[in-house]
Parts: sequence; structure tokens; C-alpha cells
Amino acid sequence: MVVLLLPWVIATGAINGATRGLLELRERALDERQQGERRRVLARAHRTMTLLLAGTAATLLIVGAADGDAPRAYAAPVVITVLVAHWLMPLWVAGLMAQDEPAEDESLPI
Repeated sequence: MVVLLLPWVIATGAINGATRGLLELRERALDERQQGERRRVLARAHRTMTLLLAGTAATLLIVGAADGDAPRAYAAPVVITVLVAHWLMPLWVAGLMAQDEPAEDESLPI
């Protein structure tokens, strides 16, 4: 566990840096574009997690039916993995959807 902690912290910091704190900042600290991006990220993460949960449930049912037994040995690790994925999915989606800040138009007179 300790061996995985350092890469975990570095990866999470890199993703947070790439998204410019999109998920960590309060809603009132974001402009309209960032609020829309946050809503899109959360919606896509929710849809992805729904598919992942459905796939997990179907896999456990199929494995249980094939063995003629409830998949007790697989249930705990699979559920823990899905819960961790559920917790991190918005951050992963935000990192994958990160876009550059819009360039300021210097041609407009001030």
C-alpha cells in the first residue's frame, strides 16, 4: 500500500494541475465556462460509473451462474475496486477532458 501511495499522490497532483482545480474549487470561484465544464465532467463520470456498475453486477452474476455458486471470493475485491473507481471517476474524466484556457483576444481595443 505504501509503495502505491507516492505514485498515487503524484498522479492525482498532476491531474489536478491539468484541470486547474476544476473539481476542488467551489462553484462560486468558477466562471461560466468552468461551471459548464464541471457539469459535463460530472455527468460523463456518472454515466461511466453507471455502465461500470452494471458491468460489474452482470459479471458477478455470470460468474456465479457458471460456477453454480455465488462468487463470494470475487465480491469483496470487485466491490472495493468499483467503489474506488466511483470515487475517482470525476477526477479521471476531468483529466481526460482538460482543455487549454481560451486565448485572450488581443485585437480588441481597450
